[in-house]
Amino acid sequence: MRRSPLTIALFAVVILALGGGATAFAMMDKTVRVDVDGQQASVRTFASNVAGVLRKAHLVVGPHDTVAPDLSAPVKDGSKVVVRHGRQITVTVNGKQRQVWVTALSVDDALDQLGLRTDGEWLSASRSLSIPRQGLSLTVRLPQHVTILADGRRKTVDTTAPDVRTLLHDLKVKVGRMDRVSVPLTRYPTSGLVITIDRVSQKMVSQSVVVPFRTLTVKTSSLYVGQSKITRYGTPGVRLNTYRLVWKNHKLMRRVLVSSVIKAKSIPQHVEVGTKPKPRYSPTADGLNWSALARCESGGNPRSVSSDGRFRGLYQFTIGTWQGVGGSGDPIDASSSEQTYRAQILYRRSGDSPWPTCGHYLYT
Repeated sequence: MRRSPLTIALFAVVILALGGGATAFAMMDKTVRVDVDGQQASVRTFASNVAGVLRKAHLVVGPHDTVAPDLSAPVKDGSKVVVRHGRQITVTVNGKQRQVWVTALSVDDALDQLGLRTDGEWLSASRSLSIPRQGLSLTVRLPQHVTILADGRRKTVDTTAPDVRTLLHDLKVKVGRMDRVSVPLTRYPTSGLVITIDRVSQKMVSQSVVVPFRTLTVKTSSLYVGQSKITRYGTPGVRLNTYRLVWKNHKLMRRVLVSSVIKAKSIPQHVEVGTKPKPRYSPTADGLNWSALARCESGGNPRSVSSDGRFRGLYQFTIGTWQGVGGSGDPIDASSSEQTYRAQILYRRSGDSPWPTCGHYLYT
């Protein structure tokens, strides 16, 4: 089929247009290298500037982050974009704490950004330590010029000690318990500080004086008239009178009464005094040999107590059994006649079973 010259010409224009569009498309497509906190990645994009590249990489830049080059800077194939995320660190410099934002990836770089690099500084972390996105805490102590006056000698040093106590320890300057230091031992040693130490010694003479305890009496109906019971033993107190001889830098300064204080308070003694009238108990003459039972159970001792403290009195009552037959208090505090009276009540209730070993003596 023959084509007219006009048709051929139009066809040629279309071919040229398509070819030019393909070339433009190829020129817009580019690969950009992105460095995010030291991690490298390649991003293929049609973006014309840095902001577009970051959008393509799904990277959000915060107010404390840095981007190089600037977000509006144009990019081309092979361009490189560097992103550093901000990290909040808590830094204590010479005892003063503050919070700052850095984009440094390591402690060493952070010191550069904060202008804290100097010779001889002390760091709480290694310079090569990486700083995580959540930040970290860092202590920096810069050298301080300090003078110490002690024992008639002067010593001047540059120190990064955290406090005066550590500084003196590092210098092997001993501070006695009574010595006086011109500044608090917890103070941070700053340049120009002069520390003086006065040597103080003393001889203490003390005298202990007894403080008698009081006796508090409480009436109770649980005891018979004439009976008493100590419910809490009293304890004497102690008063300490202290005298002191004081020397300062090997010269006797004074002798003085330092204190007269109660070192231990006295504790009152509590005594219960009985108010209950003593009853007259007349054991029943029931024909049983109660004295023989008592000799077997307790050796006839009305105040007998078993080795474990559980069984008490002539007939070795337990406290529960004693109370169950109308007794009060401790069986050993009751008279022999009352104990026999209570034992007869128990016998009428339970026979000789409460005394499985000695019960047969009742019938002798």
